[in-house]
Amino acid sequence: MITVSKKVEYSIVFLSFLSHSKGKNVSLTEAAKRLQLPYRFLGQLATNLKSGGIIESREGKSGGYQLVKGWGEKNLYDLLETLGENKAMVTCLGDKGCVRIKGCALKKVWEKIGKSWSLELKKVKLSEI
Repeated sequence: MITVSKKVEYSIVFLSFLSHSKGKNVSLTEAAKRLQLPYRFLGQLATNLKSGGIIESREGKSGGYQLVKGWGEKNLYDLLETLGENKAMVTCLGDKGCVRIKGCALKKVWEKIGKSWSLELKKVKLSEI
């Protein structure tokens, strides 16, 4: 069975929390406490989400994180890309390939599943979470 990493799961929880904050800046301390997520790990995720253009941060006393305008138009595929989690489902589709690739009847099956999976992820907008 395909599983979702903690990185993806916690990022979705964090984005959902920010979407309900009504545009106010939320500190990492507040988010970690309210969501019961590890502060340091949430900080790493926030850095990735900021680099991916999904959230923005402000420094200072009233600083914190909030969603960027248009964040909801991005999709789950974009989120996986941002987090570096959009990897091949099986090793033969990855960068290194497979030693059994010659005459392999399964590669086409895995490619079909992978393409279908990617298309489905692209259909789910972040605004739906």
